[in-house]
Amino acid sequence: MLEEITRLISLQAIDRDLHELEESLSTIAGRVEGLRQETEQLQAEFDRFTQEEQQSATNRRQLEKELAEGEARIRNKRMRLNQVRNDKELLALGHEVETLKETNQRMEADLLAQMEAAEPRAQRIKEVTELLGQKRSELQAVEKEIASQVEDLKVSISKQRVDRDLMARGIEVALLQRYEMIFNRRGGLAVAAAKGGTCQGCRMRLPPQFYNEIQKHEQVHYCPNCQRILYYENNRVS
Repeated sequence: MLEEITRLISLQAIDRDLHELEESLSTIAGRVEGLRQETEQLQAEFDRFTQEEQQSATNRRQLEKELAEGEARIRNKRMRLNQVRNDKELLALGHEVETLKETNQRMEADLLAQMEAAEPRAQRIKEVTELLGQKRSELQAVEKEIASQVEDLKVSISKQRVDRDLMARGIEVALLQRYEMIFNRRGGLAVAAAKGGTCQGCRMRLPPQFYNEIQKHEQVHYCPNCQRILYYENNRVS
């Protein structure tokens, strides 16, 4: 049983190293992913503003064309006013001119509003373009900087997993499963020393008889409080 406990202690050391390596890889990947998301968000904002500006420019051109056509119609109506001698027709033409003028005024107001809205949008497009360039450069630099780190971490993780598999093969299945459950639930400390009559995992005082039994290593013992697997430190095999 002492040999199996020793293997669990070694397995725990491997698992903790493996966890640290995977955390490091996750942190690096998270940094890259964060920059990538920021870049994508800026790109989406740039695309949205650019599309709005394109649509606005199309609308402005259409309004300018309709305004010009409206002015031409007003001029034609006014020329006819000078030629008409019939009061009824004169009144009708005057009403048409006023209606055309009102329509043009509305289009002019709409055109002005779109031109005013275009100014802050153009400024934001300029800002986003600069930010997007910076983020792309930063992302490229980070990806280049950490490429070798990521590869080294992946190699180390792969090696640790091979070592872990080899170490785990000598442990009884049910015990291994329980160890893994405790490891995940207890922050990476599933196997703890029993020292001075105390569980070093949770610092609970162990019953004297129970502590004596642990020292014999005739069977696997679990802390009554934290459920960690206990071993007598003086018997630990390095």
